[in-house]
Amino acid sequence: LQICGSAQLVIGAFLLWNHRQYSQIVKNQFWEPYAVLIGLGIISQLLCYFGWTSTSRKHRCYLGTFCAFQVLLIVILFLVSGWSVATKVHLIVPAELAIEASHAEFVAHQAPPDPTHIWNRLQRDFHCCGSNSLHDYKNSFPRSCYDPVNRELHSAGCMHVYVRSMEMNMVRVAVVAICSALIQSLGIFCVIQLTLLLRRPIIMLPNGDNQSIRVKRTREQLTPLSPATISRPSQHSGGSSSGSTKPPIPLKPVVPRVDPPVIKPTH
Repeated sequence: LQICGSAQLVIGAFLLWNHRQYSQIVKNQFWEPYAVLIGLGIISQLLCYFGWTSTSRKHRCYLGTFCAFQVLLIVILFLVSGWSVATKVHLIVPAELAIEASHAEFVAHQAPPDPTHIWNRLQRDFHCCGSNSLHDYKNSFPRSCYDPVNRELHSAGCMHVYVRSMEMNMVRVAVVAICSALIQSLGIFCVIQLTLLLRRPIIMLPNGDNQSIRVKRTREQLTPLSPATISRPSQHSGGSSSGSTKPPIPLKPVVPRVDPPVIKPTH
């Protein structure tokens, strides 16, 4: 759980930082999946601490609460994955319109040339030129359209390259969310088994009543999927079909002590 939370934090922060560098071109849109992934990473870290505390205290109520929150987090991760895929499908049209409007504004105000302008940085980093192609520039080309090594013009348009980059980032968010959900699903199985191991055995008293007793188990018996919990059944579980299971030892009935009456002498 901690590894999944750390992966969500690191990948989400990197994707958000990469998107914020050129977010003005698309009018600061499509950043929400990255922020949600970071938030889920923080929640996973907090939930990991809560699970560690519940396990160290061996408290069934805390473990049940942790398992419920874990299931809720897994459901949210699957929803985020589907949301990212849906965003990938629907971002093409609004992103292209925003890129065309931003490039038209850049062409209208490119004199004097600014090498730190966002479009110059985009064309230099993504090796593209213009919005659709290099023919978007009529008179001259910016220096960012030239390859710094062989001084050739970039032929690809920035619209296709940048939209493709955003689509791949949405796919990365979906993959991270699905992988985190699948890995955390294995933790639910371990928590359920640990909760069952912490259940108090029930013995039958001679008078027919049932009573739960507290049994001190070893560390191996409390470890999920350990040889002690798989190959050897619990010694205090009643009604087992195995012949090696010992029956519960009945408790001796307590006989009340009755003192003889004391007769005082009469005068």
